[in-house]
Amino acid sequence: MKQKIKLAVHEAYTAMYNALKDEQIYAAVLVTDGDCGSLYLTLGTEKSLIQIGESYEDNPEDYRFLKDEFLHEDDTDLLQKVSRELLDKALTAGEQFATHKASIHKVMSDTMYELKQEGVIDEQIFTFISVTDDADDERLEISSAKRCNPNHPLLPAFLRNWQR
Repeated sequence: MKQKIKLAVHEAYTAMYNALKDEQIYAAVLVTDGDCGSLYLTLGTEKSLIQIGESYEDNPEDYRFLKDEFLHEDDTDLLQKVSRELLDKALTAGEQFATHKASIHKVMSDTMYELKQEGVIDEQIFTFISVTDDADDERLEISSAKRCNPNHPLLPAFLRNWQR
């Protein structure tokens, strides 16, 4: 499953990066849901951040790390196929669900870390993983952000964002 996820994220990132090459991408986030039954990649751009700030009539910086506000999500077939497989595994995991969930979170973190280390994801792009509708989102976001971006200039602001 790890290779499928990594290949799917690589494909999604490359397609999105090429489509947005005229914009300044500042973040890439790999997201699942609380049941680990879906997987999607979302990118934050400086242009979309300004649009969000204007639409809310607020400071755009308040939305920099809110992946739910990013305007660019993948729509690649491979990532959709992986999501269907994840949903099937989640539905049949039974008593092994906690193990399945921990495994998916680890694969997600490893994938983002490896793609960044391999130069697929540019070192200037802030990367992390997240989970929607789950109390574990803070721990996952912080640990993956620290792992993927140990010397990134946005890391202190990201960590402060969780302290609000």
